[in-house]
Amino acid sequence: MKKQILLIDIDGLRPDVFRQALNDGKIPVLAKLLGGADLSRGLQVDALAPAPSITFCSQASLFTGAHPKEHGIPGNQFFDRFGDFNKGVPRHYAFDVGDTLSADDAVLVFTHGLAANCLRVPTMYEELAEKGYRSVVAGNMYAKGADIWLKPSLVDIARFTKGGNLFGMSSADYDGEIIEEAIEEIAQNGIPDLLTVYLMGVDHESHHHGPDAQYQHLVEVIDPLLGQLWDALLEADSNYAPLVAIFSDHGQIKVVADDKHSLRLAFPFEKEIGHLFDALGLDVHDYPGEDPDCDAVVASNGGMAHVYLQNRTGHWADKPKFERDVLSVAAAFWEAHETGNYATELENALAGVLVRNVEKEGWDAPYQAFTPEGEIISLEDWFAQQDSELYIDPVNRIQNLASKMAGDMLLISNYAEGYYFGNILEGVHGGLHPDDSRATFFIGTPGMDADAWQATKQKVGHAID
Repeated sequence: MKKQILLIDIDGLRPDVFRQALNDGKIPVLAKLLGGADLSRGLQVDALAPAPSITFCSQASLFTGAHPKEHGIPGNQFFDRFGDFNKGVPRHYAFDVGDTLSADDAVLVFTHGLAANCLRVPTMYEELAEKGYRSVVAGNMYAKGADIWLKPSLVDIARFTKGGNLFGMSSADYDGEIIEEAIEEIAQNGIPDLLTVYLMGVDHESHHHGPDAQYQHLVEVIDPLLGQLWDALLEADSNYAPLVAIFSDHGQIKVVADDKHSLRLAFPFEKEIGHLFDALGLDVHDYPGEDPDCDAVVASNGGMAHVYLQNRTGHWADKPKFERDVLSVAAAFWEAHETGNYATELENALAGVLVRNVEKEGWDAPYQAFTPEGEIISLEDWFAQQDSELYIDPVNRIQNLASKMAGDMLLISNYAEGYYFGNILEGVHGGLHPDDSRATFFIGTPGMDADAWQATKQKVGHAID
C-alpha cells in the first residue's frame, strides 16, 4: 500500500527560527503535523545545505538526493563551458536574473523548465512515477517527472522578484497564490500520492529585511496558509494521514546592506569585480549574451562565487593552464583583497580563494586553497587554520561541488565583515557559515498511533543513516 506524502518546502527558513516558533506555540498548524512542540509524532533532523548554500543548487539536491557534482547545478548562477544543454555553445546561466540581468533565464525556469532540464540525474518524481505514484508540484522549479506542475504565473514572478512599491507583489500574496493553486488542484482532481508545496516568502522577507524577519512571516503568513491547505486536504479525504516533511533548502545570514559590501559585476556601473579583470587585460562576462565571447565568467552566489577562466590560447572546452590562466588571477584577487590593487572595491572583501588544477587532474579535479603567500595547500589544512565558527563541514561540501560545471576558482566572501557577491541585501546565503548552511528538516506523521510512529521513526533514522 502506497503511503501518501506531503512535502512543505519553505525556502530559506532557518531551523532555529522554526524551532523557536514551535516552542512559543505560534505555529499551531505546523505543530499539529508533528504531534506538538514536543514532537510526539515528529522528528527533527540536523541538515546542511550543499555548497553553495543557495536555492537552485540546494533545491536540486533536495529533489534528486544528489550532490551538486552529480546533479550538475552548482549554483543559481553558473557557466556551462561545454554547452552541454545549448547545442555545444558555452552558456552562462542566471536562474536568479543575476548581476548581468539575464531576465530570460528566470522566465525560462518556469515556462520551459530550464533548470530542471539541466539536471544530470533523475528527480524523485521520476523515480516515484516508476512505482505508480501520482505527484503534484506547486510553485517549485524542479517538477520533472511529476504528473501536474502548478507554476507561478510570470506576472506574479515579475511582480514578486522585481516589482517596486506600486507594481510589486508582497511575500504574503505570492505564497497565498501558491497555496490557492494547490487547493484548487485538490478540489478538482483529488489528493495526489505526493504533494509538494514550495513557498518563497520567508526567503524574500529575509533578503530584504534580514533574518530576523523570518519569524513574523512564518507565524503570520505561512502557518495560516498551511491551515487552509490542511483543511482542504481533510475536506477531500477526512482520513488523510500522510507522511509529512517540513524543510528548507538553506538558512540566511545577516550582512551589510550597502554598496561597499555587495560585490557585483553589473555593466556598466556596478563593476566592483570587473575592474580586476580589466586590469589584467581579460574580458569578463558582464552583460547578457556576451558568452561565449569572453575570457572569464564570474557566477555570483551570495557567499561564494565561481570564476571560470578560458585557456588563453584555446577555447572554453580546452583545459586552462593552471599557472598561467588560473594562479595569476588567483594571486590578483588576493592582492586586491590586501591592498586594493586591481580593484579598490575588493579590499578586505575576501575570506578565501580556492583553485582547481584541471590541467593536471581533469574536469573533476578537487579544490585546493591558494594562500595570499602564493602557496597551494589542502582544504583540510587551510580550514584548520581558519575560525571554526565561520564554517561548517566545509571540505566535504566543497569537494562535493567539484565537477565540470564548477569554476576553476571559488571565491569565499568575507562574511565576518559583512561582504557578499550580489546585489545589495540585508540577508544572504550561498556560503559555508552555520547561519546560512543549516537547513530546517522535520518529519511528522499526524494521526499515527504511538507504536506505528516508533516503527516509522526507526525506519526514517535508518534511511538517513
